[in-house]
Amino acid sequence: VAIVELPGMRKEDIEISLHDGTLTISGERKSESVEGEKAERTERVTGKFRRSITLPARVESDKVNATYKDGILMVTLPKAEDAKPKQIQVSLK
Repeated sequence: VAIVELPGMRKEDIEISLHDGTLTISGERKSESVEGEKAERTERVTGKFRRSITLPARVESDKVNATYKDGILMVTLPKAEDAKPKQIQVSLK
């Protein structure tokens, strides 16, 4: 699971891609100033962003799921079956 804080973003402004074991999240936060008003101080960064995360294991790309609620993006990336650890039974001879 990858959790990213994106306060004030709209889901339409967020792009998520998965390619060769790398998860990339990008988007653009636009300024919310009202025409004619000038802010004395702004603490929210505006502009384009892009973050890439190299995944530690192979994932099933067709089962990746993303949800966005209250400024929190949660991307669920299930491990591929061949990447999961397997229990091996010991037999007696």
